[in-house]
Amino acid sequence: MGQREADSDSIEIREAESGDVDGIRSVALESLRASYADVLDEEVIETAVGEWYADDAMEAEIDEEGMLYLLAVAGDEVVGFSQNLVAEEDGTILWLHVNPDNRDENVGTTLLNQTLATLSERGVERIAAEVLAENEAGCAFYEANGFEKASERERDIGGESHVENVYVHEGRAKYETREFEGQTLSVNWAESDRGSKAPFYAAYTDEDGEDLYGYFCSNCESFDTAMDSMERLECNDCGNTKKPVRWDASYL
Repeated sequence: MGQREADSDSIEIREAESGDVDGIRSVALESLRASYADVLDEEVIETAVGEWYADDAMEAEIDEEGMLYLLAVAGDEVVGFSQNLVAEEDGTILWLHVNPDNRDENVGTTLLNQTLATLSERGVERIAAEVLAENEAGCAFYEANGFEKASERERDIGGESHVENVYVHEGRAKYETREFEGQTLSVNWAESDRGSKAPFYAAYTDEDGEDLYGYFCSNCESFDTAMDSMERLECNDCGNTKKPVRWDASYL
């Protein structure tokens, strides 16, 4: 069944509640199918949605500190949502999904603008967004709404390699240099991974984000981290571990 027609004037933007899980899962599935059907196998998409948006996982995430779900609702139907990681001054838009039936109605822009405003109200100063490079419409959407590409990284999805673009909202600081074992490293605040205690941030040996050194643990401010072949990341100093988000090989 398709979603009812809606325009931006009839859309309500609100935080997600436990009763919204079915609507979130449905929008995610249809949005991923529309955006990635030519890139990813249907089985990969269905597995991803089933894992990420399972009832128990979603109920925990909706109440989790540092995770913000904003819904675009038309009447009583969820037609879009953004999933956002919030860590003090840093925020990452992990997903922004809109039901394909509502993509020509300015729902995505309305949802994005409210997401940016809400993150700003919560003290977030640096806002990043992630999208696979093969999703040309998604990349163009962020670029048209004030984001610029900050870096890219490889993702193993269903046994195949894909490039994921990391965008940062214009005017936001991207890099901060720090010293570690006689080296000057650049921490990219726009490129984060969710952690069990606090986010990890990509660290480069250059300020152009081309030579990846490793990851910076913001929980204990350590560069002593390790990642295995399944993208399981752990801080050797405080035990902070990467929590599966998006296309992690260890999650699919």
